[in-house]
Amino acid sequence: MKHSFPKFRSSRVSALALRLTVALLALLMIGSLLTACGGGNTTKLSLNPTTISVTQGENALSDVELNTLAKTIAKHNVTINKEKVTGETVRDGLVAALRGYDVTAEGFDDNNLPEPTPDKAAEFAYHVLLKYEVENAEGYQKMNAYDLEDLVNSYKTTVTIEADMGFFTLIQHWVALGFEWLINVPGFGSFILGTVYFAIVIEILMLPLGIHQQKNSRKQALLRPKEMAIRKKYAGRNDQKTQQMVSQEVQEMYQKEGFSPMSGCLPLLLTLPVIIALYNIVINPLMYMMGASDSLIGALTSFATASKAAGGLGLELSSGSGTIELLSIIRNQDLVETVLEKMPEFAFIQTTDGFVEGLRPMLERIPDFTLFGVNFGLTPGWENPWLLFIPVVTFFLYFFSTKLNRKLSFQATANDPQNGCSNTTMNIMMPAMSAFFTFIVPGAVGLYWGFKSIIGMVKQVIISKVMPLPQFTEADFKAAEKELAAKEKNRPVKKSGTRNPNIRSLHHIDDDDDLEPLPQVKSKGDYVEEEPTAPKEAGGAYLGEATLKEDAPVRAPKEKKKKQKKSDESEPVDTAAQYVADASEETASDTEKND
Repeated sequence: MKHSFPKFRSSRVSALALRLTVALLALLMIGSLLTACGGGNTTKLSLNPTTISVTQGENALSDVELNTLAKTIAKHNVTINKEKVTGETVRDGLVAALRGYDVTAEGFDDNNLPEPTPDKAAEFAYHVLLKYEVENAEGYQKMNAYDLEDLVNSYKTTVTIEADMGFFTLIQHWVALGFEWLINVPGFGSFILGTVYFAIVIEILMLPLGIHQQKNSRKQALLRPKEMAIRKKYAGRNDQKTQQMVSQEVQEMYQKEGFSPMSGCLPLLLTLPVIIALYNIVINPLMYMMGASDSLIGALTSFATASKAAGGLGLELSSGSGTIELLSIIRNQDLVETVLEKMPEFAFIQTTDGFVEGLRPMLERIPDFTLFGVNFGLTPGWENPWLLFIPVVTFFLYFFSTKLNRKLSFQATANDPQNGCSNTTMNIMMPAMSAFFTFIVPGAVGLYWGFKSIIGMVKQVIISKVMPLPQFTEADFKAAEKELAAKEKNRPVKKSGTRNPNIRSLHHIDDDDDLEPLPQVKSKGDYVEEEPTAPKEAGGAYLGEATLKEDAPVRAPKEKKKKQKKSDESEPVDTAAQYVADASEETASDTEKND
């Protein structure tokens, strides 16, 4: 006697392994997303002011008034003449006023600053509050220079050099150091060449996942004839219950063969956190490659984007993500020494000892982002027209890559609800999303995305040549049909007098769906016993045995067939053999009852 316990235990182990795998993937994905949110975006210095304590006899405003004003500026966010004005804008204007510049003056040019007049700082600061429509601005008209200085100092942030890395950030830092080695050694200091080598190395490391996915496709392709035999058995029936039965039988066949359709999507899920981690490394080299802290990244970004009147560099960053664009501008415009000289004096940062000495080696490690005179650290736009080709090329690369992957890998039936991945999404949405992604990030990231697609296509072609998918003939599908028919025939048959639940006749083709009792034949008057001859198909070929114990096989008369044809005109016919077997059982049952 066979026991099912070992099989049950095996299924339990497989289910546990699947849960552990999914849990690990979820952990990696959450960690990558957290690091992406923490370091992927362009960060600036905090606008949370510290508590202001005024000096009696020197300040015109009380500490309550100054603290209220500081908090009001921090949450300021209005639109003036279709231009968004935030607390950062007001803060920069106040710093410019403290340095003797009135940014509200008509014709003020930040690139051509006039002579500063620090003695009018309080007056210029009041103009800033009025122009930017700060709440209750009129109440601060009596502000003096001491009030303004205390207000600006409340926004200072202490800046450290090196980052305190967590577990996931540390892993990405080690990967980024390998990326930097590829840039400096085989790439000769070129960030673009480094990304090519980086993409090649990553695809080589991901090769086992590609091999696993190809093996999964081969295994599913080998089961294709059996799947088609099951689907053919229900051909012509498109109701929901039938489709559920088809899916159930296909899944049972998969389980018996030890195959899971979702196993082909596990490599895709595993690559998602890897892609996010690699995106962070490429988009934010200052953090992951050079090990800069969040406060240093925020200080450098704020200093670079602040107006020259406020003591900044007056740069415009269009990507809004990472530090690659900022570093490329500093490198191309040779601003390293300027940053090291002016940044410690920036109004919103409080530096520690050794700040310049710690910042210098980081800035000197900035790679070259140019190729053929084009700065690929910038974002595609009309100001950088050559970079606009990157989203277009990326779309076509991913479109043809998707087509090629579909051609070289096994594709299940499009209407099968068990398919783990959507073909429509892979064909259209993924290339479109990739193109949009490369349009909003610096060109170097788009180039990496394109290189990765090309190398991925080459890898897929090589794998498909080494491990080709099997090809089937009509004979293979017929053999699968015979195997399925044999399994149906060998199912256990109930004792005489009861219907065989494994035979689905024309009379009761939907009984399994509705779960209703089977109608019993009251008399055998509808049947005519004939000589014990084997039944024939329409073409004259003899069918397999359809006898019940030692009873002679019977055949329904023509009148019965016509009647049945009319009653079941809309129902599909399984096979003639099933019809004859069904009739034989019912006749034999009636014979025993009459005896």
